[in-house]
Amino acid sequence: MSLSVPVTEKATERGGNGRLEYAVSAMQGYRLTMEDAHTALLDLDARTATSFFGVYDGHGGPAVSQYCANHLHTELRKNALFRRSPADAIRATFLRMDVMMRRSKAGRELSEYGGNEYWDEYRQAIQARSCLPLCEKIPYEGPQQDGCTACVVLIRGNQIFVGNAGDSRCVLSRNNQAIELSTDFKPNLPAERQRIERAGRAVTITEARGNIPRIDDGIAVSRTIGDLAYKNNNRLAPEQQALTALPEVRTATITRDTQFLIIACDGIWDCMESQQAVEFVGARLHGNEELAFICEAILDNCLAHHKGRDNMTVMLVQFKTPGAGQAPPVPPRNLLPAGSHGDQGPPAAATGRSSGSSS
Repeated sequence: MSLSVPVTEKATERGGNGRLEYAVSAMQGYRLTMEDAHTALLDLDARTATSFFGVYDGHGGPAVSQYCANHLHTELRKNALFRRSPADAIRATFLRMDVMMRRSKAGRELSEYGGNEYWDEYRQAIQARSCLPLCEKIPYEGPQQDGCTACVVLIRGNQIFVGNAGDSRCVLSRNNQAIELSTDFKPNLPAERQRIERAGRAVTITEARGNIPRIDDGIAVSRTIGDLAYKNNNRLAPEQQALTALPEVRTATITRDTQFLIIACDGIWDCMESQQAVEFVGARLHGNEELAFICEAILDNCLAHHKGRDNMTVMLVQFKTPGAGQAPPVPPRNLLPAGSHGDQGPPAAATGRSSGSSS
């Protein structure tokens, strides 16, 4: 179901420091509720001068996306690998989100965000128990049928780390050319299909469900945080489940021709190709438009598209041009060299079973 008239009010924010400027704008659109969330922190970690940006696209309600917007970056910073190996820390932290939400400690916060019948009932049970403190423990299942995709970016020194689980996307503009720094994870991708089938599930495409590849005629992405009903094969590790929170992590180097990043949910990418978005932003930057206005213009442009029916969130991160003779920022000495743009997969000791942070 959708609204006949879209909600076009935009939530927009902006910020900057000596190296970066950013803006983000979000709009509910034709959806009945707003399920997207985001986080932008110029100074996640002062010691390593690390900035963090994340877009979380919820489904089945806003609970998981809001939870990730509140907690993922703090858990990432606490991870033992954060300073010396950001890519491994990102992988471990995405998986840790599922571990945290399986615990009843997270239930009260998730239920406050609500969005579906389960959280409504759980919230009511919590309220009833406060009047009857001697009653039995409230059964807790965690987010079974709701979750979110997550696309996050760490910027440290002259390096960019992108972690992605789902079909949100990060695009880098370098010399006016779009470079995709994430994969849109759909169930029909060969490696994803193989994992799904090994986990005992099937990739289905039916006319009744829009001829879109899905897992068991249900969810239409192959990596998310939450959605625990798809992650219940006790014989398999979290990264081997039919639906996994394990992110792909890619890296890029900031050079003199590195211009900006676009981080956005699929509500944007359903309506714009990556190169089209880069040209849209680049032309307006050339005209000295502010980043916040450009973000809002992207939302308006996508809303006018025939596929623009989803919640929409777009974030722009612009790199300030080094002055004449000024080299790009140098990464801290304890930072491992960046890898290639391809995801090499986590080493055996960094699959997320132990994140190195406290419970």
